[in-house]
Amino acid sequence: MRPSYRAHRRYGFDGTKRFMRDLTPYRKRREALKKSYLRFREAAQKQVQTAGVDHLALICSKLDRTFDFYTEVLGMRLTRIVQNRDEPTSTHIFFDMGRGNQPAFFDFPEKGSGCTVRGIGSMHHIALKTRPEQMRAIRGKLDECHIRYSIHGTPDAGSIYVRDPDEVLVELTTG
Repeated sequence: MRPSYRAHRRYGFDGTKRFMRDLTPYRKRREALKKSYLRFREAAQKQVQTAGVDHLALICSKLDRTFDFYTEVLGMRLTRIVQNRDEPTSTHIFFDMGRGNQPAFFDFPEKGSGCTVRGIGSMHHIALKTRPEQMRAIRGKLDECHIRYSIHGTPDAGSIYVRDPDEVLVELTTG
């Protein structure tokens, strides 16, 4: 069943007004998923078999732009540069984003610069935790560099959404 459009308007990421769909079927589906899969007592007793994220590996078009954005704008520290294990022409770089968590990037200089299309198997966004003072500092750097972003919540509490040089959506959130 395809949802119909209502006359309610909403502002999109780009600031344009958009018509909002009737979300009732999607809400019902989420409720059914919660009943089927979120069994709180069982979940509390079951031990998780993983220890967290070591790194997220993304593909970038130009390492220099990636270095600049993640170090100069977001304030991360570059920690490692190595050859990609399965593609010797590719470089694998790692950044420290706090508490032992790392985003990593590959370049594939011989594969071209075609962009990934959003779809099944692709990633939607990266959400990074920030404290209010960190959020203010990053927002100041975004303004200084004339980089577009949107704020959801207040400048001190909520989320900032920004795109990196390869259009990866990055959320900075105070949680």
